[in-house]
Amino acid sequence: MESVISSTLKEEHHHHEVELSAWPLVVAIGAFLVPIAFMLAYSWAIPFLGLLVAGVAVVTLVVGLFGWVQEVHSKKQEAGLSKVAIIIFIVSEIALFGGLFGGYLFTMLFADIWPPANTPEGVPPIALAVLLTVFLISSSGTMHMAEEKLVHGQVDSFKSWLIFTFILGALFLSFMAFEWYKLIGHEHFSISTNEYSTFFFTITGFHGSHVIVGLVMQFFLIILASQNKIGTKKLTFSKTTGLYWHFVDVVWLMVVSFMYIIPYFKVGQ
Repeated sequence: MESVISSTLKEEHHHHEVELSAWPLVVAIGAFLVPIAFMLAYSWAIPFLGLLVAGVAVVTLVVGLFGWVQEVHSKKQEAGLSKVAIIIFIVSEIALFGGLFGGYLFTMLFADIWPPANTPEGVPPIALAVLLTVFLISSSGTMHMAEEKLVHGQVDSFKSWLIFTFILGALFLSFMAFEWYKLIGHEHFSISTNEYSTFFFTITGFHGSHVIVGLVMQFFLIILASQNKIGTKKLTFSKTTGLYWHFVDVVWLMVVSFMYIIPYFKVGQ
C-alpha cells in the first residue's frame, strides 16, 4: 500500500515540477525587438535599421515558436497551462485593441466631419472590405471543422481543413496588402494623411500582424500533423490555435464596423 502511495506521489510530483526551457526566452526576445524596430523607424527616423531589426525580430519569433512547439509535442503526455495562458493572452489583446478603438472613437466623436475633408474619394474601399470579411469569416468555419476532425481522430481530414484555413488567411493578407498598395500608391492615402488614416493603418496593420501570427501557428500544426505528432491525446495546441484564430475573426468584425462601414456613410457631412 505504501509503495502504491509513494508511486502516485512521485507521478504527481513529476507532473507538476517546473520545466526549464530556453524557447520562451527566445520568443520574448523576438517580441521585445518588434517595438524597438518601430521606434527606430518612426521615432528615431532610422528606417533601414528599423527594417533590419524587424527582420531579426520576425526570424527570432518564428524560430522560438517553432522550437517551443516542437519541444512540447516531443513529450508523450500534454502538461502545463497552455489553455489558461491563451485565454490570459487574449484578454491582454482585448485590452490592446480596446485602447486603439477607444482612441479612434474619441477622435471621431469630437470631429465635425468623419472622415476628415481631405480623405480621398473611394476611401474606405467598402467592396474590398466585404471580400476580406468573406475570407476571414469563412476561415473561422474551416478552422472549426478542422478542430472537430481532430477530436474524432481524423488527422488527415484535420490537416486538409487546416490547409484550407491557411489558404483563406493567406488570401486575406494578400488582398489586404493589395488594398494598402492601392490606397498609398494610387489614392495617396497614407498613415500621415489625416487622423482617420493614422488610425486606419495602425488598426488594420495591428490586426494584420495578428493574422500573420495565426498563420504561423497553423503552419506549425500542419507540420506536426504531417509528422503524426498530433492526435486525440494532444489537442492543446490545436485548441489554443483555434481560440486565437476565432478571436482574430471577431476583432475583424469590429475593424470593419469602425474603420470601413461608419466612415463609408461620412458622418457629419
